[in-house]
Amino acid sequence: MKDKKLAIFDLDGTLIDAYKAITETVNYCLKELGYSSVSFETVKRSVGRGDIDLAKKLVGKEDVSVFTSLYRKNHLRFFNNGNVKLLEGAEELLKYLKDKGLYIAVATNRAGFSVSPILKRLNIDNYFDIIYTSDDVKSPKPDPEMLFNIMEYFKTEKGQTFFVGDMDIDYLAGKNAGVDTYIVLTGSSLKDDFSHYPDVNLFDNLILLKNYLDNLRGGNDGDSRSICETDS
Repeated sequence: MKDKKLAIFDLDGTLIDAYKAITETVNYCLKELGYSSVSFETVKRSVGRGDIDLAKKLVGKEDVSVFTSLYRKNHLRFFNNGNVKLLEGAEELLKYLKDKGLYIAVATNRAGFSVSPILKRLNIDNYFDIIYTSDDVKSPKPDPEMLFNIMEYFKTEKGQTFFVGDMDIDYLAGKNAGVDTYIVLTGSSLKDDFSHYPDVNLFDNLILLKNYLDNLRGGNDGDSRSICETDS
């Protein structure tokens, strides 16, 4: 941690919980198109690869385009009533890293239209030095293009960078980019989703991750399992 200069974060399931807003938007769109509604858990397990991919999982091929258009036109309407919130420990971790002088970036498969409104609504937009969304790359995660572009922007090396996400696609993006990668189990992927991957740094939440990073900064390079409740 002492040699790190750049922290990159996924958004949904990593720093924020917007699953209720996503679910309500999805079911609004499904109703408009004559489809049956789906459950919160179905939506939570289906997101992460962008809204076009989400549409492909929920509607017929002929309705993907119109579903995506409806989704993007209406999603911001469902940000009210606590439907979008910070995950526990998110702001504390961001403040900790900013105070340590690290650059902080977002790398999300969300479409760009909704990212800035979310960050501003949650009052965390001031922590980020750059934001990359699916609109900014040819290949979204698990392709490492976002991470490579962010590192190039800050002129940081792989060893000076780490990435935090919640899904298997985040793990793959980080590994493909060759950077230290940490997964918090607060989003769409479950612990079992990582069982066939070697050497995954899993944390139950961002609080435990902050403790781990703080230990590394102090020179303790212990295994993340020592402070990950999931692995205890």
